[in-house]
Amino acid sequence: MKKRAFTLVELLISVFLLGLIVNFLYSAISNLQKTNNLFNQKSNELQNDQKLLDLLYDDIFLAEKLNIAGVKNSNLNLLTSNSIFDIQHPYVTWLISKEKQTLLRFESTKSFSTMNADNTNLFHISKAGEGCERFKIYQSKDKNNILIHIKFKDKEPLVYEFFKPMQIKDNNESNESNKTKPNLPKKQS
Repeated sequence: MKKRAFTLVELLISVFLLGLIVNFLYSAISNLQKTNNLFNQKSNELQNDQKLLDLLYDDIFLAEKLNIAGVKNSNLNLLTSNSIFDIQHPYVTWLISKEKQTLLRFESTKSFSTMNADNTNLFHISKAGEGCERFKIYQSKDKNNILIHIKFKDKEPLVYEFFKPMQIKDNNESNESNKTKPNLPKKQS
């Protein structure tokens, strides 16, 4: 019986085919890693955006006082019950720093307008995002709808709208409610 061996041409063809398969597998794995990295980066960006919107939403929704100022970008000043530094009813201010275009959140026991070089230790400053081109808060005339528009450089804008009824106390209502209460005799001891 005669043994059959591979010829040189058959060996070269099999090595060439093996090289093509390895090259194909390497490029497939490389593309898979790139896609995975892009997915992780986008996922992290979405999580950071959601954390930012959640914090801003909690600040606004739990606000007792709300003041929106500014023309191009908003300065948002609040007295809220939402705190990330365990302050009871902190004053919170959101604004863009002009020098570095960074969206900042100030939290303190004092209002932002009282901040000076002597009391900076009373303020907690959190960086909410860098490269902020636009930070605008819109409030409807009846003060019940709030629209948040935030645009960071090279990213899609964040737009979020929610309903928050702002309780406006009418002096006439409070005076009338006082009039309808009956005068009760005082207790004598």
